[in-house]
Amino acid sequence: MNRVIETIEKEKIVKKHRRIAIEKLEKKDPKIKDFSNVNLLAGEEHNQELNQLKSQINLIDFNQHKHENSEFIERKIKEIYNNPQNKELVEKGEFPVICFKNIEKIGKNQALEESLLPVFDSQQNDKLFDEEVDLSRFILIATTSTRETEKLSDPLLSRLDWVNADTVSLLINLVLLMLLLVPKFKRAKTGSNKKNKL
Repeated sequence: MNRVIETIEKEKIVKKHRRIAIEKLEKKDPKIKDFSNVNLLAGEEHNQELNQLKSQINLIDFNQHKHENSEFIERKIKEIYNNPQNKELVEKGEFPVICFKNIEKIGKNQALEESLLPVFDSQQNDKLFDEEVDLSRFILIATTSTRETEKLSDPLLSRLDWVNADTVSLLINLVLLMLLLVPKFKRAKTGSNKKNKL
């Protein structure tokens, strides 16, 4: 299976479960918020896989935009966020995908990189650009054309969750198992306490 598609599909499952949990928690504490991590897939094979998804995702290719100014990121993210198709997906409870392709190509363009850092920061990306943009309902994917991630700066790399596609299935399955079993365990524990009190 295409690893990019697999990562996106599994991220959708996790986000749907997390969204349900957060909606319940928000009723008790409105300060609780959702967020979006950025999953990094390193290697040219992932860029090749993206070609199959061009019509289904929002793509920003830094191979084409590496010389852009810092306003480019804000303009492009707002364009994607305000796209009627993406708005419709969010309203339906779906998660549009934004892919930042070839992020290592940013290279020495410090202004462009600095404008990307808040987008990649899960603590900030729910209220970007004067709180006009909320990416918590989006799936964020970044790719590089090489596995040599030392080409990425430390601030950029620190905001990325490197996906080892071989272990994605195991991790997602563990998360799903926890989401399914913890409520059952709590119910079982509560049920056994009631019996003991009788």
